[in-house]
Amino acid sequence: MTGTVHHQPGPERRGRRRTARLAVAAAAVVVLIAAALLLRPWATVEMEVALTISADGEDTVEVYRARKCLSRAGDNAPVLSAEIDLGPWREKIVRMDLEGELNRRWSVSKSSGYVAWSAELADPSGEEPIQFIGWQNDGSKGFHLGTVGSPAFLAPGRASEPFFYSPAGSLWHVLRVPEKAVLRVAVAPVPADSVGDDPKPFVPNTQPMKLPLGPSSEPASAQRPDVFIYLIDALRADHLGCYGYSRETSPMIDGFAADATLFERAYTAATWTRPSVATLLSGLYPSVHQAMQDPDKLDEWPVLLPEILQEAGYATCSVITNAQVSGSYGFNQGYDEFVFRNTETARWVNLQAARFLARYDPHQPVFMYLHTLEPHDPYSPSASSRRRFDRQFKGSCDGSSEALRAAGDLYPRLLAEDVEHLVDLYDAEILDVDRAFGEFLDLLRAKGRLENALIVLLADHGEGFTEHDTIRHGHNVNREEAHVPLIIRFPGGRLEGRRVTQAVGLIDVFPTVLGCAGIWPELEYAVAGVDLATASSVSDGGHSRKLYCELARRASNELDLLSVVDEDGFKRVLDMSVVPGAKATERSVGLWNTLVDPDEQEDLTEFLPVRAAYHEQLLARWLVEQREWRGADSAAGPPAVEMTDELRQNLRALGYLD
Repeated sequence: MTGTVHHQPGPERRGRRRTARLAVAAAAVVVLIAAALLLRPWATVEMEVALTISADGEDTVEVYRARKCLSRAGDNAPVLSAEIDLGPWREKIVRMDLEGELNRRWSVSKSSGYVAWSAELADPSGEEPIQFIGWQNDGSKGFHLGTVGSPAFLAPGRASEPFFYSPAGSLWHVLRVPEKAVLRVAVAPVPADSVGDDPKPFVPNTQPMKLPLGPSSEPASAQRPDVFIYLIDALRADHLGCYGYSRETSPMIDGFAADATLFERAYTAATWTRPSVATLLSGLYPSVHQAMQDPDKLDEWPVLLPEILQEAGYATCSVITNAQVSGSYGFNQGYDEFVFRNTETARWVNLQAARFLARYDPHQPVFMYLHTLEPHDPYSPSASSRRRFDRQFKGSCDGSSEALRAAGDLYPRLLAEDVEHLVDLYDAEILDVDRAFGEFLDLLRAKGRLENALIVLLADHGEGFTEHDTIRHGHNVNREEAHVPLIIRFPGGRLEGRRVTQAVGLIDVFPTVLGCAGIWPELEYAVAGVDLATASSVSDGGHSRKLYCELARRASNELDLLSVVDEDGFKRVLDMSVVPGAKATERSVGLWNTLVDPDEQEDLTEFLPVRAAYHEQLLARWLVEQREWRGADSAAGPPAVEMTDELRQNLRALGYLD
C-alpha cells in the first residue's frame, strides 16, 4: 500500500516563518512611511535654533533657544518668533550669532533644508531691519579673492519681509545697541529644493551718493578761485614739524600750516602712487576706479577734476615727475598742458609752473596739479640738506635703489644704524622739497594768485622704515604708509589756523575742490568723499567717519590688504591674500586703537574679538558696495598699459622694477 507521508514542522520552525513574514511586512511599512515623508517634506521635521549675544570683555550669553517639530507641509511662514531685551548691552558693540538646524527625525539623510532668520532692532525712534552681509569674490581676476563677513542668502518668496539663511547653518551680525532697544527675530524653514541650483549671496540695495552734493561752500564772487594741488610723493605726516616731528625738516610747510587748515588724521586710499592719485583726482576708491594693480591704466569713464574744471573755464596744467601717473597710465586727461619728466626735482616743477602761469592773465582761473618726487626713494638729497641731518653713518646701505632692493621690502635685512641712515637721507629730502614749496608760494604771491587760491598740500602715501617689518611703500597699510599730511589753505584765509582732529581722507579732496569752486557736475556714479569746508569734521562735531584703504598691487594677489578706521578711532587690517605662502608681515595685520596707540604696535584682535568682527563686517559691506557702484561702464575692468622700453626704464629708475 503506497501513500504520501506529510511531515509537520515543529513549533520552532513555524515561529521562524512567522517572524520572517512579520519582518517583510514591517519593511513594507517603513518603505511606505519613507515614501510619505518624501512626498510631505515637513512631516517629522525638527527645527532647532539658538541665538547668543557677546560683547568684548564679557561672557557670551544665550538669549534664545527653541525647538519646533513641523508636521505638515508649509509655505515658509514663520514658525518661531521672539523679542529680546538688549538693555544689558545698551550703547555697547555686540555680536549676535544665530544658529539653526532643520533635520528629518527618522531619515538617513538628515538635512531637510535651511533655517532663515528675520531680525530688526527697535527702539523709541523706530525699527531698523538688520541685513546680514558678507563679501565673496564674483570672479574678478585678481580682485580681493577672499571671503569676509557673514555671507547670507535671501529665502525665496520674501521680497517684502526678507529672511536670511546660510547653507552653513549660522549667521552673525555686529551692531551698536541704542538705549532702550529690543531685538525682534522670526524664524522660518526653507526647503532645500526651493533655493535653486546656484543661489547668489545677498546684495544690499545701495543708494550711492551722487553729485550735486549741495550748495557751494564758497561765497559767490565775481571770480572763481585758482586751485593748486601740490603733492609731495611718499611724504609721511609724522616727519613734519607741524605734525609734531622733533627734527626741523619743514619750516616752510609749518609756516603755511599756521595760516591754513591742518587735518591731523588724514588717510590715503592706497599706499602706492597710481591708485592713490587716481582716487585723489576722481573721488573714487580704487575698488571703483580700478587703477589699483601693476598693469592697470586709468580708464576714461571716471570724470577727473581737471576735466570738470576745464569745462568750467579753468586753464589746466599738470607737472609730473613720477611715471606712475604719466600719460602712459591715462593721467593726462583734461589738461591744457601736461608736462612730464621722470625723477626731476621739485625746483624743476616750480619752473614749469611759472612758465604756465606767465601765459595767463591773473583774472583767468587756473587749476594746477603738481607732483614732486622728493622724498621718494632712491634717497639722494642735496649735499647741504644731507649735512643737516647726517649722523655719520659708516655702513653700506646708501639709500640707492640697488641697496634697498638688496635689503628686501619685507623683513628687510637692515641693522638699526642702517635704518637711522635711511631716515637721515629721507629727512634731508623733505627739507629739499620744503624749500621748493616755499619758493612755489613765493611764485603765487608774485603772480597775484595767492589770496584768492585754494591750495591743497598733501602726499599720496607715506614711507616705511621697519615699523611693521617693511620698508619703502606699497607693502602695508599701516600708519607709516597710510597716514599722510593734508593741509588746505582756503581762499581769503577762511578757516585759517584750524587743526581738525576728526579722520578724513584723500577721497575728500575731489568734492572739496568742486565745492570751493562752486561747480557741481552731474555724475552717474557714487562720490564717496565730503566737502571738507562744510563737513562737520571741520568743526570737530560728531563722530569721525569710517575710512578705507586697500592694497592689491599684483594681479596674482601676492599681497592683498584691506583696512578700515572706524568711527571710534579703531583700525583693522585684514590680509585677503589667497596665494599659498604669500602673506603680509605678521606685525602689519591686526587691530589697533589709533587714539591711544597711533603707531599701531599693540594688536588687540585677541582681546577685542567683537570689535574685530565689526571691522570685518564693515569691510565686507564696503567691498560689496564698491562692486555695485562700479556700474556697467567699468564692468569689463580697467585697460592694461602698453609697457614700452621707455616706461620700463622710467619705472626702474623709481625702484618699481628689478
